[in-house]
Amino acid sequence: MKVIVFDYDGVLMDTFGLLMNIYKDTSREFNLNLPDDEEYYRELIELDWMRTLRKLNLTSKEDMEKQNQIFRKGIVKYGEGVSPYPGIWKMLDILSKDHLLGIATNNIRDEVIPRLEKHNLRKYFKHIFTSEDGKKKPDPDLLIKCLGAFGAIASDSAYVGDMDGDIACGKAAGIGRMVAVTYGYHRKHRLLDADEIAHSPEELLEKLTKK
Repeated sequence: MKVIVFDYDGVLMDTFGLLMNIYKDTSREFNLNLPDDEEYYRELIELDWMRTLRKLNLTSKEDMEKQNQIFRKGIVKYGEGVSPYPGIWKMLDILSKDHLLGIATNNIRDEVIPRLEKHNLRKYFKHIFTSEDGKKKPDPDLLIKCLGAFGAIASDSAYVGDMDGDIACGKAAGIGRMVAVTYGYHRKHRLLDADEIAHSPEELLEKLTKK
């Protein structure tokens, strides 16, 4: 069976509102006066959160430690509203019959696993690699490790992401099929280097089941 590896945030789970609110808290804590506009945060947020902090000139060890605290508090504060995108259950149920499914994410295990279990999605994924398991994307390390756990060949596998960093990760790993989705974090203009682009979970399912 073919292997498909998914990113978590912005592909399976709608976490954009959560992260936007966390960065609004960051703005208040660091007196950054960031805009309130949603599109600003779609451009600001990078796959690797350290790159996002560099864009905000928060580069010291103290800054990063403080931001990590803000992030963990924000997960508790805003996490209740996080849920899978509509159509994800159906998509995974269909794909899991003929494919092996995995996750490679920069998110933390204590956030990802309980959330998947809460929404009855954990059963679909044989292997899940989180930030604790290797170098963060866009480095291909987590994706390569996930593919390796399946014994899969990258060129015969697919990876689904929602950010330009996911595309860079997939290309660096030698992935055979890089599919980007526009319903997550980054808009289409940042995803044009993907092999294919889907605008909804329904369209994503259609593309992934296409022979």
